[in-house]
Order: sequence, then structure tokens, then C-alpha cells
Amino acid sequence: MSSSTQLLQSILDANETYAAAFAQSDPALLKKLAQGQSPKIFWLGCSDSRVSAELSTGVAPGSIFVHRNIAQCFHPGDPSASAALAYAVHVLKVESIIVCGHTGCGGVRAGMQAAVDAKVKEDAGENVEPPKPGSVDDTIAKWIAPIKSLASPHAHAASDPLSTLELATLTDEHVRATVEAVAASDLVRAAWDEGRDLSVHGWVYHVATAKLRDLDCGFKGPGVRADSLSRPATYADSEPADAEN
Repeated sequence: MSSSTQLLQSILDANETYAAAFAQSDPALLKKLAQGQSPKIFWLGCSDSRVSAELSTGVAPGSIFVHRNIAQCFHPGDPSASAALAYAVHVLKVESIIVCGHTGCGGVRAGMQAAVDAKVKEDAGENVEPPKPGSVDDTIAKWIAPIKSLASPHAHAASDPLSTLELATLTDEHVRATVEAVAASDLVRAAWDEGRDLSVHGWVYHVATAKLRDLDCGFKGPGVRADSLSRPATYADSEPADAEN
């Protein structure tokens, strides 16, 4: 039996244990979930395997409607994210939207690296050659293009520009920009026009400590800031005491 087959078998075995424990510990919730869902929160998060909306928040199944992609992006014209947001806001009638980034994000790192590479070539007077259309590099480049643009003003030609603090700063900026994009979307504006109680928030998950940090950048109406959720915290407050920048 191959290692991949063994892994999949172990997951199915673990599910048997999970299902039995769930049925015994909370049969009422299991029955309720079988009848439908009524989550109050829509979560736009990263696909990173280390960041689970349910585990990081400690909520029960059925509490959060989740959409994940690389670097929790909300691009104009992305039908997947738009469909998820539309269903969450206008069918499920969620009350809160959380855009959650995380430390050590590969998508953010790739966006920063792309900006740095472009800066190096620009300073050297070289042209930046686009990747072959349809290639893996082309697909990724198109996806992270907005992050690259966000990073470009801060890009500098250095041997090791991708410090932990620089990536953390860009992560925060990207989450804030995504919060603004979601809040400005027609889908969210329509809910506000209807007088709906709906807020959009930006959080960052710190992988090294499993802590969530609110960026206090949310909205509860067009141009109206959401109530602050912040327990005064900085990037450093949410990282291990011995963390290096």
C-alpha cells in the first residue's frame, strides 16, 4: 500500500472515530445540521493547510460559511469568491464577514518577491519577460498581481529583502485592501442599502501562536467604520517572545 493510500485510509478511519464521538456528545446538533445551515459569519481565508477557520475560532460546525483561496483574495471578476459572497450575504443572510490573512503566507511572499524581482530588473534596465500564457507561472502571476502591485512601492533591490516584518506588514496591508474591496462590492452595498446589519472585518492569524489579531479596519456601512474589536495588540504582541524579525 502506498503512503498516499495509507494517509487517505487513516483519514477515513479517523472520521469513523469522529462521527461516533460527535453522535454521542451532541446528537441534537448533528440532527440540526442535517436539516440545514444558518451561519452568522462568512469567512474569506487563505487555502494554507495550517489555517482552519473552525479550529482557529473554536466554533461548532455550522457556525461559519467558508471560502478559501490563495492569500484570501477578492478579485473583480472572480466568479468563485463572488458566488460564495453572494450566497453568504443574500441567501444565508450572514451578519459578519471576516477577511483573515495569516503570517508566513506563501501568496503574499510570492507577491513581494515578484515586486522585488521586477525592481531589480528595472534598476538594471532590463525588460521583465512575462511568463508563457497558460503556464503554471502565468496562472500564479495573474493571481498574485494585486499583491505585487501593493508591494511594489516598498520593493527594494537587496540580497534578502523578505524579512519577517516586511512580509507581516504587507500581509496587514493586503488584508486591509481586501476588506475595502469586499465592503465596496455591489453585493455588500446592496445589503447595506436594504438596511441590513452587516459588518466586514480584517483579521490576521499568527501561525506560531495560533492567535487571531483584529486589524480594526472594518466597515458596517458605506464609509462607516465597524465597531472596534481590538484588544490592544500589535504584530509583536501576537508572536512568540523569542520571535526574530
